Amino acid sequence: MPMCIRCGRETSILIDGRLCPDCFLDLYGFGVAPKRLEVTVCPRCGSYKFQGRWFPSSGDLEDVVALVFQAAFKPNEYTEYYRVETVDIDYENEKAIVTVVGKLRGDDKERSMTYAVDLRIKKQLCPVCMRKASGAPTAIIQVRSHNGRLGSEERLLVEELLADLDSGLQEAIISTNEVKEGLDINLLDQNIARVIANRFRSKLGALIKESHKLITQRRDGKRVTRLTLSVRLPFFTPGALIDYKGGLARVEEIDKGYVIIRLLGTNKYKRLRVEEAWKTLQKPKHIERSNVVIAALEPGWIHLQETSGAYNYIEIPKRDVLVEGSIKPGTEATLIKYNNKYYIVGKNN
Repeated sequence: MPMCIRCGRETSILIDGRLCPDCFLDLYGFGVAPKRLEVTVCPRCGSYKFQGRWFPSSGDLEDVVALVFQAAFKPNEYTEYYRVETVDIDYENEKAIVTVVGKLRGDDKERSMTYAVDLRIKKQLCPVCMRKASGAPTAIIQVRSHNGRLGSEERLLVEELLADLDSGLQEAIISTNEVKEGLDINLLDQNIARVIANRFRSKLGALIKESHKLITQRRDGKRVTRLTLSVRLPFFTPGALIDYKGGLARVEEIDKGYVIIRLLGTNKYKRLRVEEAWKTLQKPKHIERSNVVIAALEPGWIHLQETSGAYNYIEIPKRDVLVEGSIKPGTEATLIKYNNKYYIVGKNN
C-alpha cells in the first residue's frame, strides 16, 4: 500500500502522489489565502464596496469578509472545490479567522482548514449617503392631481404606493415635502426616480412628463442636470364610472401600465394603455340618476316606479336600455340616463 513520505502512514489516497490528505493540507492547504483583507463599509447604511462597486448591506460584516476572502483566495490545482464556512472577527487584534471547507481531488471526504488573515475595516460614506448628507437632490418627482391639487383619497394612494416600495428604492428618497399643489419627492438617483415614477403610471394610471434643469457644468465640460418628473394622477380610479366614446363604462383595473374598462351593462372589455386612456376617457357630465323599483318586465318593455322625488312611473323599451347585473320585479335598482341612453344598475352592482 502507498505510504505518505511525510508522516510514513500507509494510505490508499495520496493527493499529489506523495502526501496523504492531512499532510497535504498541513503543508499547502486548499490554496493561497490573502495575507491581508481590506473591507470598505458605509458607517451610515452598512452597504459595502466590492470590486469597485457599492452593494446594499448584507446584514453582517462577517458575510462581507467571507465574500472578499473567497474572491481573493487562490485554490491550488489539487483542490476540487472549496467554500468559506465561517468567519470570526477579532477586532482587538484586527484579524479575520476564516474556516474553509473543501475537498481535495481523489479524497473521499470534505475537510476543513482555518486561516488567520490581517483585517482592515475602512469606513467610508457610500455615494448615496454622501449625497444624502449634502441634501442635494438630483431628481424631483412632483405628484399632482388631474385638476392640480391632490385630494385626501389621492394622498392616501400615494402614501400606500411609497410604503410598498422596496428598501433599495426608499433609501434613494431624501425627503417628501407637502406643497400647495401636492407632493414633491426629492431623490438622490435619477434612474431610481424614473423607476418610482413608472410605478405611479403602472399602478395608478398616472401621466408622466420629464424635464431637465442645468445645475452646473464641471471642469471636464460635463453638464450636471436635475431631473424633474411631473406625475399627474388621473380622474379615473378602479370602480369609477367614466365616459368612453359617448357611453358609460366602469374602470375595472389599473395595472402594468394599462387601464381595463368594461362597457356598462355589457361584458365587453377594453384594454387601454395609460396614455391612450388619458386621451379617450372623459368625466361623465349631466348624469341623471333615480332610485327605482322594478315594477314589471314585459317582452318589449321594462316598467319602473321611482321611490323618491316625483315618484314617477316610467316605461322604457328594452331595446333602449342596458342592464347591469340581473333584475326582476320587486327589486331595487338605479336608473341612469346619460347621453339619451338608459342604464339600469341592480342594487348589488
